[in-house]
Amino acid sequence: MVSLKSIYGFVEDNSRSLLDEFRQFIRQPGISTEDSGIQATVDWLVAKMKENGIADVQVFQTARHPIILGKIDGRQAERTLLVYGHYDVQPPGDRHDWKADPFAAEIVDGQIIGRGTSDMKNNLMACVHAVKAVLETGKSLPLNLIFLFEGEEEIGSPSLKPFIEQHAQELSKCDAILCGDGGGEDKTGQSLIMYGLKGMLFLELLVKSPNAREIHSMYAGVIENPAWRLISALMTLKQGNQVIIPHFYDGAEEPSVGEKMKYGLARFAIKRESLEESFGFTLKKDMAVSTALTEAFYKPTLNINGLWSGYTVKGGVKTIVPDSAYAHLDIRTMPGQDVALIFESLENYLKSKGFADVTVEKLGFDLPGYRIDSGERIAKAVERATKALSKKTTTIPIMPASGAMVWLPHVLKKPMAFAGSGVTYMAHSANEFITPEQYLKGIKLFATIYNDYAS
Repeated sequence: MVSLKSIYGFVEDNSRSLLDEFRQFIRQPGISTEDSGIQATVDWLVAKMKENGIADVQVFQTARHPIILGKIDGRQAERTLLVYGHYDVQPPGDRHDWKADPFAAEIVDGQIIGRGTSDMKNNLMACVHAVKAVLETGKSLPLNLIFLFEGEEEIGSPSLKPFIEQHAQELSKCDAILCGDGGGEDKTGQSLIMYGLKGMLFLELLVKSPNAREIHSMYAGVIENPAWRLISALMTLKQGNQVIIPHFYDGAEEPSVGEKMKYGLARFAIKRESLEESFGFTLKKDMAVSTALTEAFYKPTLNINGLWSGYTVKGGVKTIVPDSAYAHLDIRTMPGQDVALIFESLENYLKSKGFADVTVEKLGFDLPGYRIDSGERIAKAVERATKALSKKTTTIPIMPASGAMVWLPHVLKKPMAFAGSGVTYMAHSANEFITPEQYLKGIKLFATIYNDYAS
């Protein structure tokens, strides 16, 4: 094994060049939703992977954006680890909301500002730089590594599952998977240790007017209004905080007493203010801390992302009955739940309530949940490394977010753990940032995991 002290010393001694290269990466936009800057980002990343010691790099074209596959073998290594990441980022939004150009990687008040600094160019580059740090100090890797970097995560990863299935024989040579799009720090500075992700269905509900056109609102009393019709349909889906679609909670197991104790669900000493600071938002009124934790980590959710219908110009006036009404919903599911069953149940439930005219359509997102056993070797390696490099840690059973990277363990039948550095709560936000210290810590984290998992 390589000495961790030597690796950490290398990272500190070469911090300037490592940070400069990371900031160069931030300056490559790679916005998947806008199809902008992708090829330049891929070209830059492939060259840097090779410069940092990953000599075997292939680029595979997909229907949308390329997938990069890199390999490097250790000397007589017994284990192989597949590392997942994505090089694409979200659009910056209104640039007036930023302290600095979102693609300049400027350092402002000790923070590197830029789109992708926390989601997830930081962890992608850190896991590459960790290879350099190990090679420079140990001359060879203690394990074999496969890197799978995609460019469609921010648009739902439509090409990822087909790629995994097509290359399953090659990819399944790994013993475990490390997802670099996980972990990081919350607002209180605690490093997160997580063991899974929720699944997700993304849906569009549509109601059309039988008149197939807008009608003057003077006839509102005698014709069907799609907006009211859609609202009525949505109101049947929940009672208070409980979703009443049949089979919605099937397969979502209640946490045991042991789980409640392990993850703090039974610790009444946790203050509401502390939890809100950690989450970064205000909880529902009168919701107990234990209820909030159980809801976030153990319950499926039904959420309305958006509603629109008719004339929506702010301050404008147009008296009409709309010709259609739309709603976007996401359903987050727990590992073990059947997303196909929930979708079918929703359609049948609306029909049973007299809403056969409400069309329900999937919009690309149809992901299973996933949770790794905390006793798996790779999960233990991540936990030990995170605790070794962080003053404070918090462990959660499952992240309420979702991601297509769960197809890796589902298709390859190999365990997948989650690791990362940086500030997770700034993902997709204006003034997204990471500190230089957090980035360097990320390099040390991945190098430590490589070393630990190989030993």
